Amino acid sequence: MDGASSSMSQLNEELVKIVNLAMPFPASVISAYSRLDMVFTSGDLAREAEIPRSTAKYYIQKMVELHMISKIPHRKKYQKYANARLFSDWLMDLIKLAIRPLEKT
Repeated sequence: MDGASSSMSQLNEELVKIVNLAMPFPASVISAYSRLDMVFTSGDLAREAEIPRSTAKYYIQKMVELHMISKIPHRKKYQKYANARLFSDWLMDLIKLAIRPLEKT
């Protein structure tokens, strides 16, 4: 590995650490969420993120509370909101609708 590749790898590790500290979900869950279809199950998230199903259910509940997804009534499936297809879509809306107004008060 040359110096540039090594420093890039280290930079990525540092950025992943920051994401894991600053965001409501670890980097693996954010990455997995982007690969999920609009309708998915906790098992789908568990498989994509390579985490136990119980851990996936915990993160699913957190996503529901944060209004990223909604539970489909009478089914064990969840649906992404149209404005939260990707985690970054949801985060940009949060910044625009809540964080920026808070900074201005």
